[in-house]
Amino acid sequence: MNAINFLKSNFLSIRRGGWRVFFDKAKKVPKRIFLSIVDIFALPFSIPIVLLIRLLKPFIHIRFGYFYGGRIGHFVPDTVTAVIGDNINNEFVDLYYFLPGEKNIQWAKMVQSELNIYYWVRFLFFANNIIPGGNIHINLPGLHTPIGSQGRFRHGLLYDSDFKFKFNDSDEVIAKSWLIKKGWTDGEKIICVMVRDNAYLPFKNWGYHNYRNCEISAFIPALELLASMGYWVIRMGKIMETPLKLNNNRIIDYPFDKEKSDLLDVWLFANCELCITTGTGPDLISCLYKRPVLAINYLPLANMFSWAEAIHAPKNLLWKSSGKSLTWEEHLEHSYVHSSEYEDAGINVIDLNSEEIVDITKEVISRLNKTFVDNDDSKVQDKFWQIAKQSKHLNKYNNFIHPDSRIALSYVRNNLEWLSLQNKV
Repeated sequence: MNAINFLKSNFLSIRRGGWRVFFDKAKKVPKRIFLSIVDIFALPFSIPIVLLIRLLKPFIHIRFGYFYGGRIGHFVPDTVTAVIGDNINNEFVDLYYFLPGEKNIQWAKMVQSELNIYYWVRFLFFANNIIPGGNIHINLPGLHTPIGSQGRFRHGLLYDSDFKFKFNDSDEVIAKSWLIKKGWTDGEKIICVMVRDNAYLPFKNWGYHNYRNCEISAFIPALELLASMGYWVIRMGKIMETPLKLNNNRIIDYPFDKEKSDLLDVWLFANCELCITTGTGPDLISCLYKRPVLAINYLPLANMFSWAEAIHAPKNLLWKSSGKSLTWEEHLEHSYVHSSEYEDAGINVIDLNSEEIVDITKEVISRLNKTFVDNDDSKVQDKFWQIAKQSKHLNKYNNFIHPDSRIALSYVRNNLEWLSLQNKV
């Protein structure tokens, strides 16, 4: 990312988040200055190497890139795309480095086993940036390109690939040992449940995304239902606001477990039978490993998992003036990413209640078990996608629809006006 884009990105973050974000960024300034000084002192060595690399381009095309690990929702798709999307024909020799800061150590380890990642690449990247004519040797992550981190996924990249980052034998033993201590038996199915609450990124001042938060209490009947069906239910997340107060050995409150780890954060999402999510970065791990997803209380639906095997059930949007629900077309038109935008548009954001969540969960389980039969389903799905494809508000980079990406039929039945179906289903 060049200096102008860097400054623009930080300015927008501060404008959204206010003084809290300003001071958070200010604390990082000394470290950034130190790293810049190191980059400058390395120039006598890095500039000759970069010039040599440019001379060698007719014979071997070397590119420099990096990955941002601070948000798993960028870290996962950007690294996956680097393996299966950017250089599929081996036209380039790509060298990467990790940007400084926090990252999931397990994911970083698996990425390093597949890609050329070295700390010293940052010196070459810096030198290449200050010498004119170096753009052809830059390979930016999706995070810092117009299509975004998931851009290539929206073109069907994952659907056409069988690639998965591999866990080693030791990883498997450690992860399964943790589960066995909980009473799990190898082969029993687990379901990961990621319900974002008010503790999500509390120090990053992402409060403008509060419309995406939910109360875990509304999910408890669904969790208990899944446990009664024989599943092991693991409530996921590093930090959560409210513990589960349940006396059920098959429901694990992982955020409050003393043995949680970066390995388990990844392994559980990669090996679950189903990922139930309200929309956070780790659910992309399940998508990579071709695990089905239930995106529930998910907004904005214009950014849905249309490229993955997923069932969707958004939060209800109601007009404040009339109390009427927004239709699917209006959902698409009002696909906001800031809480204040819904407020300014006169829209109330309403979470699904426990009964609705249970109904949707039952439907998804029956679909997974191949026992779901409903004569109205194909009609509803066709109408859903017909409206979506005609809308200019669906993610503009989305030109691939996974054959198993759907709207939950039980959601539509509870909101007949949503698809203008009236009493037709």
